[in-house]
Amino acid sequence: MKKSHSKSKYLSDYTDYLELRNYSPRTIESYTQALSCFFKYVSSLNNNDQDFIELSKSYLLVLKRKKRSWSTINLNYSSLKLFCEAILNKDWDMETLKRPRAEKRMTRILSMQEVRSIIQATSSLKHRAILYLFYATGIRISELTNLRIEDIDSDRHELFVRKGKGNKDRVIDLPSCVLPILRKYYKQYKPKQYLFEGMSKTQLQYSHSSIHKIIKRSKTKAKIRKKISAHTLRHSYATHHLENGTDLVYIKEQLGHKDLSTTEKYLHLCGSRRRQIHHPIESLQIDLLESTL
Repeated sequence: MKKSHSKSKYLSDYTDYLELRNYSPRTIESYTQALSCFFKYVSSLNNNDQDFIELSKSYLLVLKRKKRSWSTINLNYSSLKLFCEAILNKDWDMETLKRPRAEKRMTRILSMQEVRSIIQATSSLKHRAILYLFYATGIRISELTNLRIEDIDSDRHELFVRKGKGNKDRVIDLPSCVLPILRKYYKQYKPKQYLFEGMSKTQLQYSHSSIHKIIKRSKTKAKIRKKISAHTLRHSYATHHLENGTDLVYIKEQLGHKDLSTTEKYLHLCGSRRRQIHHPIESLQIDLLESTL
């Protein structure tokens, strides 16, 4: 790295580059945070004459030995590689430092009864609406918190997702059974801009941490021991769709996957399939409107 450049200048240049390339705010935050942590590590070594690739290799090894998750190491790898190529204008030596191999972990799936139990475990209408929408659409947590009121098209039974993964917009089918709960939620909470809004005056959107707490409390009340997250509901959505015979290409489009191979990973999680569309949430038969506060 150039000694004439301060680390704060590098971070500023990197942030500007990511913004101009139209990376999502969440990606910009993650990448710049990863680079900032790397710079702290470099300072502790007090050896800026080392090659950037060697420094990166040493840093990633430290993360590995600290037993950081593969996703964390992979994110740091991506951030350092992009910084090297875009800001330092250097080639990333793929022979010296290849991308870490992905972990092959089994995806945890909830049964339909477990999904029902989790949704019914909370008496809050708002929390039920959030959990219900996760399973009804397979939406990502960042996509859900970015939903605006006008993104719900009740006439066409569609949900407009703004700037999903890869900054891509898409339209998701909205099952008819979801609309009554969303209407009741809207009348009770009266959100002004985003569909789900927090209590804080400084943060209008509902926070990811609040959603994590909802899922954790609901899981505990439902006496489910599996380690689950909002993404577990997304995985369950896809797997249950396949088990009910929904076409794989349809699921790919709904989930917003770039390649069909990403969607195909759900095939080994389910049994026999028929080529038809039958939404699994219709089978839950939860009386949400009567049983919520």
